[in-house]
Amino acid sequence: MVMKNPIHRRIPRLFLKKPGVYLPLFFISLLTVTFASSFFISQNSIKPLYYKGLRENKVEDGQFLMANPLTNERSDAIKKRDVDLVENFYKDSKCRVPGDDDRREKILRVFANREKINTAAIHAGRLPKAKGEIAVAANFAKAENLVPGDKLTLDDEDYKITALVATPDYSTILKTQGDLAMDTKHFSVAFVTKDVFDSLKEKNHYLYSYRNHERLSEEKARDRFEDILSDAEKSGPILGATTFYDNRCIQYFIDDMGGDVPMMTITLVILFISLGFISALQTRGLLREEAPVIGTLLSMGYGAKTLIRHYSLVPTCLVILSGIFGNILAYTKGYTLYADLYYTSYNLPPFVPILSLKAFAITTIIPLGIVWLVNRMLLLRYFRLSPLRFLRREFYRKKRKNAPTFDGFSFKRAARLRILTENRLNVLALFFGMFVGNLLLLFSVALGPMFDDYADSVKKDMKYNYTYLVKASDPDVHGVKGLSLTMDYKKGEEKTQLNVLGPDQHTAFDGDLPSSMKPHDVVISTGLAHRDNLDIGDAIEVKLPGSKHYKTLHVAAIAHDIHSIQALMPMDNLNRLIDKDPGNFNLYWSDTPLKINDDLLITTIDRDKTGAYLEAFLENFDGALRTTCILAIVFYFTLVYTVSKLILEKSQKDICYLKIFGYGDGEVASIYLLGMTIAVALFYPLSLPIFDRLVRYLFALSISKLSVYMEPHFAMTSYLYIYALDLAVFVAAQWLGRRKIKALNMVEELKKVSG
Repeated sequence: MVMKNPIHRRIPRLFLKKPGVYLPLFFISLLTVTFASSFFISQNSIKPLYYKGLRENKVEDGQFLMANPLTNERSDAIKKRDVDLVENFYKDSKCRVPGDDDRREKILRVFANREKINTAAIHAGRLPKAKGEIAVAANFAKAENLVPGDKLTLDDEDYKITALVATPDYSTILKTQGDLAMDTKHFSVAFVTKDVFDSLKEKNHYLYSYRNHERLSEEKARDRFEDILSDAEKSGPILGATTFYDNRCIQYFIDDMGGDVPMMTITLVILFISLGFISALQTRGLLREEAPVIGTLLSMGYGAKTLIRHYSLVPTCLVILSGIFGNILAYTKGYTLYADLYYTSYNLPPFVPILSLKAFAITTIIPLGIVWLVNRMLLLRYFRLSPLRFLRREFYRKKRKNAPTFDGFSFKRAARLRILTENRLNVLALFFGMFVGNLLLLFSVALGPMFDDYADSVKKDMKYNYTYLVKASDPDVHGVKGLSLTMDYKKGEEKTQLNVLGPDQHTAFDGDLPSSMKPHDVVISTGLAHRDNLDIGDAIEVKLPGSKHYKTLHVAAIAHDIHSIQALMPMDNLNRLIDKDPGNFNLYWSDTPLKINDDLLITTIDRDKTGAYLEAFLENFDGALRTTCILAIVFYFTLVYTVSKLILEKSQKDICYLKIFGYGDGEVASIYLLGMTIAVALFYPLSLPIFDRLVRYLFALSISKLSVYMEPHFAMTSYLYIYALDLAVFVAAQWLGRRKIKALNMVEELKKVSG
């Protein structure tokens, strides 16, 4: 039998003997693993539920909104294209929850119970069966603390909630396809019986949904969609249409989660690279402290590989333990943090946690590999030295150059500079960790102000206080006319949708439109220009959703005062592009409210209410942002404490000598800690240009899939706040270092020197 290596028995004793060295590393590793594993467990559980809901609840393949109901002839023609077509009509009704003091208006988009397409997954209760009963979206109920049996008011009538549901066509409940985010508390969906739906007094919206009989490729599905729209257009104006692939109410969630996974993985890797360097510095300190013992063991016949394996076990055991306990915490309770976040923001099928080996692998094997590799590289370098060099504490293969003398400096200044140069690897690790921590801090504190600025810019983009989308002209209304179209947009191989506005003559848009525009000239917003790197003279391609062929437009100018994703061209030119009469329009603009016939009105856009949904969006993510901020602070504090401790432990003998020569604790602290304080205070402002560029790039990358453009600017107050927070955390960690200097046992330390 081969006896186990007896020196491995000292590892538990080492952890117990030096808790101040290893406990901080274990703690931050545990926190990182717990948060990351909780996310991956939630993600790996919710993603299959989402796709299962699409299948079992028969998600639509496309939808289109008509100004008037389809004729029987057109309906039959569409059904002959091997699709199931259903009426998915809805009414937007004002809602009030008893006891809610929120002054903002709540809107429920009410549908009749569904049977064939986009059916409901029930979280609790049953679907409505009688008058006075209603089913509401599960995330709306969660936001309002509603359960089956509670009541709410709709059209001044009380309704009893019988079910909390989720439907596949509204996993993300957006009021319009162009909304940046959801407003869970103020807009949601609900379901009633057909008789109750017909009795609601609000205007009917004629939405149709269809589902293909057989599964088609995306290209064939889009071709069929265009054929269906061609049939529908013969029945009357189409107000809006989208396929399954372009429907943001369906795709937004999976796109969001698809972006979250690589971001969380990258964050995990970066954090553990930082922790790997910290553990390597700890290992280096341990090697130097135990150098005579290592030299003796090597002289007695212990192999270098055996000792490398032993010293590798110290950091890897910490990572393994943090991986095990972190995943246990994540599986028992931690996953609810992210699951609640997703289920508050999105309306998804009932949650069922799934055991995920992938989550364990990502949060344990990857960190273990990073920490093992970093420490292995360090150990291989050290164990190339001979036993004699370990005994003499000579850790450099080549003769070191003379240390800088720092002539002309006072003793204290020279000592501070020498300490920094001798601990440059520790300081570099501190700077790297500080950089990573500040990235997390900035995103957690600056997103709120940035979204507020975006909401303000959206309001400023609106030239008028009110926009009224209409089915046809109202003879009693005298307002500024315009045409608004949502068109398929292609730049290169990338396809998406684009809102194209066609203002009439003599409007507030005259300043954005050049006086001499050719029929195929277009003005683009600065948001579109920045997002797609467009400039004057470039070409874009657009078409109506029901059309087969794209038409090329040339960028004649850029509207620098419009930041949303839009394009502009004169109303007569836009009508000519879609083969309509020059006077065709579908909206009124006005600075004062207009009274428009309800039968003609589609929707009203109020400047004051625009962007209000972002407030609720940020409220939903407030917990996640706070958690990120706390994690960053804990990470940075642990890093500063560990590096300070390494420097002080390395210099304990010198500190004792200084005390013998009459230096007080405060003076010793000023020599060993003040230099690092000054270095940290200078690092942040000096690294700010690089930091700012990197953050802007990462933010632009994170929103690249959204159909909006947000200028990645960060307020100077955010940078100042982070700087102040960095210094405060640093001072708190340094205070612990000062206590260590004060508590240093000089007798024990000097015994080590004298033997």
